[in-house]
Amino acid sequence: MISEVQTDSGGTAITSDHWHIVHARYVFDGATRPYLRSVHSEYEDRTACRHAARALRVHLIAQEKDVAPEKRDEVFVRKPNFKSLKIARSGHQRPSESK
Repeated sequence: MISEVQTDSGGTAITSDHWHIVHARYVFDGATRPYLRSVHSEYEDRTACRHAARALRVHLIAQEKDVAPEKRDEVFVRKPNFKSLKIARSGHQRPSESK
């Protein structure tokens, strides 16, 4: 089940109780935290999740050929109950964000 939760520091995060794909969309041009994250889909196991994530990446690469690398959407595979900040500085998440 996909949920919106609070981090220990009070930030808004998303999570799922299954293996899940997080899609980080670049949506706030020029903002301090330009990426908006959402759970794209959920899976029972890591292998299925990784395969689906690769397919999503291929799809996004085809759509974003003319987009600057620093503004491209990103895709992450997350284990069950991993908290991902909903709005982030970059697509990559620091270990301290996953409390």
